[in-house]
Amino acid sequence: MSFAECDITLQRAEFGVEAKFSIPEKGVLGIFGHSGSGKTTLLRCVAGLEKDVQGSIVVNNETWLGASDKLSSQQRNIGYIFQDSRLFPHLTVSENIEYGIRRNPHNFDAIDRGYLLELLNIGHLLNRRPSQLSGGETQRVAIGRALLKKPQMLLLDEPLSSLDWKRKQEILPFLGKLHEELSIPMLYVSHSLEEVSFLCDHMLVMEQGRVRFNGNVQEALVSPRSPLATEENAAAVLEGNISKQEKDFQISTVHTNNGNAIQVPGILPIGQRVRLRMRASDISLSKTAASDSSILNILEGVITEIVERQQSHVLLQVNVNQDILLVRLTKKSYQLLALDLQQKVFVQIKAVSIQGL
Repeated sequence: MSFAECDITLQRAEFGVEAKFSIPEKGVLGIFGHSGSGKTTLLRCVAGLEKDVQGSIVVNNETWLGASDKLSSQQRNIGYIFQDSRLFPHLTVSENIEYGIRRNPHNFDAIDRGYLLELLNIGHLLNRRPSQLSGGETQRVAIGRALLKKPQMLLLDEPLSSLDWKRKQEILPFLGKLHEELSIPMLYVSHSLEEVSFLCDHMLVMEQGRVRFNGNVQEALVSPRSPLATEENAAAVLEGNISKQEKDFQISTVHTNNGNAIQVPGILPIGQRVRLRMRASDISLSKTAASDSSILNILEGVITEIVERQQSHVLLQVNVNQDILLVRLTKKSYQLLALDLQQKVFVQIKAVSIQGL
């Protein structure tokens, strides 16, 4: 169900943005693009920070931008998270968090402070100053400050860009819990495929100020219509639940939404919801099921699309019981196996190559 409808145009002498899209009531809308694609400008248009924007923005039946109406950024009940957190260095964590509610001119019902501190795991940081926080802690505090007034929408502009992947993995679960438990629509800008793969449910793919693809995250990653399918680090994302643990081997089994069993490293709680990201370059194919193999995940599938042909490689789309994967092979391997559309193949995925969250 749509929470907001946006039809935005911003024309400048050197650059313009043109985008028509919906913001879903539930889930996270990712805005992906490389540097200069217009993703941050688009977010600023939604926030009311671009004065020359034209078109319409209707949020929960309230007109934020129209032919005769235009709410200022202060009048739009949003939470905005920047790349650099923008915490006040002279204030403690507690004082920074309280600033959010003190600056709320609308007197919206605030989220319970204790609940928010527990959700973000920042209660033990209240007496510290920003200089005493790690990068991940700093961003969690910034998120808490933005959420304290219970915004209608949370806008995040590359909030993890300064963190390494290990620190990002600490923050992404918190963001996932936020959208599940607080039901606040989120727009998440990033140039990291890993981040949007794990967090976002829907995707806008931006190029040169235009929306090149608009759809769910799985389609955005693997559809031939999406420019992400041919990225160098192209990957597919599958969702499922932990169904089995092998503690002696530190292996867990995930049953995907379509019933495929995939083994992944680590011990995770039975029933836990997870996303698995599998890079096209980490998957191999065979025409017969391998035996006596070190590869734990061997699944039967059918080649459904030749997404890309290059001089050195071929990118294939493979349907594994309705789970769609991308596979990148060398041109030599493709020809030696004499592969073609609608051919039955066996997908081979090393467990240690699968990224999970």
